[in-house]
Amino acid sequence: MAFDLFHTLVDPEDFRPKEFVRSREIARLLGLPPAAFERFWAEGLSLRMVQKTPTAADRVRQYCAAQGVAPPDAVWPEVSDILGRYTDLALRNPRRTIENGLRRIKDHGLRLGLVSNCDEREIRAWPESSLAPLFDATVFSCELGVAKPAVEAFRALVPRWDNIPLNEAIFVGDGSHDELAGARHAGFARVVFDAQFVSVNGLRSSEANERLRRDADLTITSLDELLPVLLA
Repeated sequence: MAFDLFHTLVDPEDFRPKEFVRSREIARLLGLPPAAFERFWAEGLSLRMVQKTPTAADRVRQYCAAQGVAPPDAVWPEVSDILGRYTDLALRNPRRTIENGLRRIKDHGLRLGLVSNCDEREIRAWPESSLAPLFDATVFSCELGVAKPAVEAFRALVPRWDNIPLNEAIFVGDGSHDELAGARHAGFARVVFDAQFVSVNGLRSSEANERLRRDADLTITSLDELLPVLLA
């Protein structure tokens, strides 16, 4: 069984204040025009997700240099903190119900895989997460160089997963980045929409969630809802 990570197994929105926007906070800290920097940051998302270097902080440095801005060295640890503050908290403090749910799935003899779109800063705390030891294989887009929904991102699991074919596996995700359609094209036996976080965290409209429900084979709001599917 393969899972997405953010907004599926952990959610930075559990910790992030509603008014916090990291690109806006960085612009404020560095004295950059907010609108221009936010546009730069948004436009660079697809590239950050498929490159481990330059790091997210290095990209900020490069932007500052291009704008003729030279922040003092002492400010960069705070920049790094802003970039990963709430993903770090989410990874280090997963919900106990989700950790227990994953353990119950493993108790039924299933191998667990992870396929995540992320930049390198967002997953820096993954080795410290209590979820990390539960997974038999992980694919992070910034390390692979390919992001979902590309089928290559999903198929990269197979050689790391003792060559279990995807048509014998289930993919579970919140639907970001068209990942459910991508998982279907990659050949997963079932595609599951996990609405636990996205139905309440306000990042997506109810209409968008409803479309994902219609596109998935199953919608869940708890990992425990997967067990009857596994045992059927």
